[in-house]
Amino acid sequence: MGDLRVTVEHDVRIDASGARLHVTVRAQSSLAATAAAKKVAEVRALVESLATVGIPDSSIDVTGMQIVTGQGKILASQEVRITLEIAVENEQLPGVLGILAANKGLAVDQIEWMYDQFEASISATADAMRMARRKADAVADAAGLRVVGIASASDTWSMPSPRVEMASFAADARMRVGAAPLDMGMTMSSSTKLSVRLTVDFEVAENDAH
Repeated sequence: MGDLRVTVEHDVRIDASGARLHVTVRAQSSLAATAAAKKVAEVRALVESLATVGIPDSSIDVTGMQIVTGQGKILASQEVRITLEIAVENEQLPGVLGILAANKGLAVDQIEWMYDQFEASISATADAMRMARRKADAVADAAGLRVVGIASASDTWSMPSPRVEMASFAADARMRVGAAPLDMGMTMSSSTKLSVRLTVDFEVAENDAH
């Protein structure tokens, strides 16, 4: 007989599946190529320490290197600032932060929480479809009609990408000794809002009961 369009907006909270730590390491080296950054002693020692808590070398990316020169001149030995990204799972985070806190030449700049948006959108969209069908049944019944099928459906979903600033972490870390897991008294994770918008065109027909 015709179509009944229903639009549903559904919000859910989803937990982070892991995090990427943005880290700056200060070192003394004559190396001047990003490709050689992992050969710097300080970075090599950090990579070895992280391996003890289950972080493989493949989870550590060198994202930049800055050479600090003296009066604009390249010296035989100069300070090198190397930026790294370290991918960790939630359960690894306390151990990793404990190792980072024990390193005085290191600063944690940011924690970037990671989410499996696609997987979360599947169940959220299924919930939205059930809501849309309930609404369509109610509206159709009020109009003396009944839902007999679906002509079309489309969905979109979105979520913010939060980053937690950690500017004070380096100063606090210098007061810590050793590489014990960093205990914040809470689960180290994050959650965010996933928003789903679903539009469904339901096919409706005369309700035989009326």
